[in-house]
Amino acid sequence: LHLIFLYLPIKMEFRCGGLYFSSKFDSGNLAAVEKVQHCDEDSEEEFAPTENVGIDYDFNAWTRPDCAGTAAENGNRTWFYFLVKGLPLGKVIRINVMNLNKQSKLFGQGMLPVVKTLPGRPKWERLKDRPVWESNSDGEFKLSFIHRAIEGRGSAVYFAFCYPFSYREYQERLNELDTRYHKYSVANFN
Repeated sequence: LHLIFLYLPIKMEFRCGGLYFSSKFDSGNLAAVEKVQHCDEDSEEEFAPTENVGIDYDFNAWTRPDCAGTAAENGNRTWFYFLVKGLPLGKVIRINVMNLNKQSKLFGQGMLPVVKTLPGRPKWERLKDRPVWESNSDGEFKLSFIHRAIEGRGSAVYFAFCYPFSYREYQERLNELDTRYHKYSVANFN
């Protein structure tokens, strides 16, 4: 007897800074997003980030706790997985994930988040640029990474901590294995 429990965590959708953010899909994890406001030290006026560092869009993002919305929810925040729509071709976005558990050893050894862009690049690949990270006094880990849009506004750019394997993909893989090895089932050994 096999029991499979499927939990449906709260899925989030946000419109922020002219872009659409969502984790409203299988295994998505995003709790909140805010646009980073850049200010010139000598004035109260905002300035475009492109004037200084080549970043066109800059956002802080927060994740939900692991197993959010279930009896197994805990204080860990180990991963993120969300999409961004509306990013113009060639523009650079920086995402600052603000509340992860400390992951400095992974990223210090070369770990890179993954990205895919639909419809044009449906396969996951590692980000090209190394992320930067820091820990604050509360022990929260902030991970910052950048990405240049390779398709226009109609595309969906997915970002994830590592290669996602969703419940749907898990079920598809099990069905594939059942089909492939059906001839070896227990019933055939009698």
